[in-house]
Amino acid sequence: MSHSISRAGMTRRAALASSLSLAAGALGGRPADAQPAGGQPIPIGVSGPLTAQFAMDGRWMREGVELAVKEINASGGIKGRPLQVFVEDDQGPNPTAAANAVSKLVTQHHVVAIIGPHFSPGILAVLPLLERYQVPAFTGASGPAVTAQGSKYVFRIRLNDNATAALLVQYLTHDLNWKSIGIDYVNTAFGQGGFGALKAALDAEHIAPLMVQTHLDSTKDFTAQLLSFRQAGVKGLILWTDEVPLGLLTKQIRTLGLDVEIAGQNGLQAPDVLALSGDAIEGAISIGEYISNNPDPIIQDWVKRYNAAYGNDPEVFGTIYYDAVKLLAEALRRVPELSGPAIQQALTQIRDYRGVVTTYTWSPGGDMVHSALITRNKDRKPVIIKRVTDSVG
Repeated sequence: MSHSISRAGMTRRAALASSLSLAAGALGGRPADAQPAGGQPIPIGVSGPLTAQFAMDGRWMREGVELAVKEINASGGIKGRPLQVFVEDDQGPNPTAAANAVSKLVTQHHVVAIIGPHFSPGILAVLPLLERYQVPAFTGASGPAVTAQGSKYVFRIRLNDNATAALLVQYLTHDLNWKSIGIDYVNTAFGQGGFGALKAALDAEHIAPLMVQTHLDSTKDFTAQLLSFRQAGVKGLILWTDEVPLGLLTKQIRTLGLDVEIAGQNGLQAPDVLALSGDAIEGAISIGEYISNNPDPIIQDWVKRYNAAYGNDPEVFGTIYYDAVKLLAEALRRVPELSGPAIQQALTQIRDYRGVVTTYTWSPGGDMVHSALITRNKDRKPVIIKRVTDSVG
């Protein structure tokens, strides 16, 4: 399944175009003297989940890309040329579908760069293709393996899970004095990498988890696992999983009456998890790069623009991939020629580029994000406790 978001207006949202007001500014408004782009389009690709279990994530992803492209094209495009987006369905954490999506984007649509795949199993499967075709790709996949393969064509726009786990464990053990800890993770590349990072971080604190459990993305009933955590005496449970199982897990924790504190990565901040879990994750601690109720003026300006376009607040998928398109545009403006190697080289030169989510700086391996927020859920909303940075940031 393929789609094209054209320079004329991205047909899926064309009805909203007349009501979208673009404020001038560093992040993506249209300067008063800018003329809309009108040259030959520059093709870029999106590999995202349009169908199956993670289709909602794909919708958010597309909306963020769409809004960034709209702003860039309205501001004159790239040296007068508009961006044209082609979208292929990778079904989320599906390696085969991701490989097919990326191959089609490159060989049929001739894209010069790709937004996605987002999930670790997908991006890991396409790393050889990126090398073969010499096409850079932006991913929000946070698994350490993504940037540990030596591919110079992958650019991560989320905090590496090695850093995320270390910063989270440091907060839980130093600030909250957690000791009786359990871990439940999804049995994918993302979950396995996260568990390895958590285990290393706990080892550094000389703490061994009382119990570790794993599950599949398709798991629906966690009763046996959760009762095992209670029997083992776990008081602090770290969850490292995708949003669909995370919503079920947290709800069942409270249904079973487990007396545990909950912590994990940014899925605990996600609107769909908060909606599904309700009061079940009140007080949960999480670490992530972005929340829509962050009072930062740049983020609140973004929230207004996104809400004007789509009628709801932006979550992390839409936001990071909006930033990805803006980073790509920055690189495209710098290149002497429109080629994958030239774009790749330009991206490695990016330092202190302020996006919506954070300030992006490339580091060897491909990581571009070096800070995150520790939050606690209160009244079904995440509240910022502190900002933390890795050794690069």
